[in-house]
Amino acid sequence: MQTIIENIMKENMSAEIADRLQHAAFPISLPKGEILVHAGDHQTELYFVRGGILRSYYLDRDGNDMTKHFLEENAFCGSESLIRQEPSTCCIEALEDSEILAFHASDIKNLIRTFPYCMNVYAKGLEAVIRYKMDREISFLVKSATERYLDFKRMHPQLEKRVNQAYIASYIGITPISLSRIRRTIREEGTQTERGALR
Repeated sequence: MQTIIENIMKENMSAEIADRLQHAAFPISLPKGEILVHAGDHQTELYFVRGGILRSYYLDRDGNDMTKHFLEENAFCGSESLIRQEPSTCCIEALEDSEILAFHASDIKNLIRTFPYCMNVYAKGLEAVIRYKMDREISFLVKSATERYLDFKRMHPQLEKRVNQAYIASYIGITPISLSRIRRTIREEGTQTERGALR
């Protein structure tokens, strides 16, 4: 985790901050299918994914889930715990057996208040969240389902092989049947292009 942060900041973390982070962290092992956060929970922790995949999702009134985002190795999640003092609006579940480092939000807030380096890390994290939300909004407003699927493949090249197709469909806002149709069309177009190149 320290290496990930240092790569983002282009600056080494001080030994004092690294030591305080190490002492604040506590490991969590999540078997596949286990829920880390339920909708309605008062989320008081921030998480770092060391291994596995998590999925954040919303539940509608009929109990259907809509994927918010996927969290792969080396991703942080639980930013709501640093901002909102309200019950969580989404669920987080393990899609694979996962290993996580958890931190109490209060410990992270103390680091942010104490060290300018941590404040800068927090600011960059907020910028990344805002960019992600802006890209998602633009995607749903102006892009087709096929374009959203291709964006997903570009952003998460290995994920399609590791998660249920229904989750990918809900992430890009379509039904699993529509996703199958899109994938079939892309395959057929690719095959026709290959045949044309051979002529």
